[in-house]
Amino acid sequence: MDARPVLELIAAARPTRAFTFVGIGGHGAAGKSTLAHRIEAAQLVGTDEFWDGDGFDLERLRADVFEPLLEGRAAQYDAWNWARRRAGRSRTVEPTGVVVVEGVCALHRMFRDAYDVRVWVETPADVRLARGVARDGEAARATWVERWMPMEDRYVERDDPVPSAHLVVDGSHPLD
Repeated sequence: MDARPVLELIAAARPTRAFTFVGIGGHGAAGKSTLAHRIEAAQLVGTDEFWDGDGFDLERLRADVFEPLLEGRAAQYDAWNWARRRAGRSRTVEPTGVVVVEGVCALHRMFRDAYDVRVWVETPADVRLARGVARDGEAARATWVERWMPMEDRYVERDDPVPSAHLVVDGSHPLD
């Protein structure tokens, strides 16, 4: 995956606030986090940090991150600790520079209009499954196949985030 078109799109953005707001969406293990980490000096927010044990708490993401940032205030929230399966460390995101929200639900329709730049990372299901199992272990394969991937497919079908993206990038190859 070539990060240059994304970096060029961010550089060309003309935000109406003190920061450039970027959303990077895609299925699990598509390469969203890897791409987000290539955006130098960006403050990153992962939608995975808003898991509540049963699902993604998008209302909390909106209240704790989007609303304060769009009002010019720092966002503060407690990030989900996946290892401990409970709320973890407190995070602060300042309304300056580049702020990236990345994750499966990052381009959810309730957030789209807030972004200056929207990117979708498209990666074939077999590549995503292989990456997910490599990251989470073979024991997670059934969860990926039976829970995560169908849940993501339903979200994409229902919310249709791909056409909202300013840029769709191919995540099937490692970053250059």
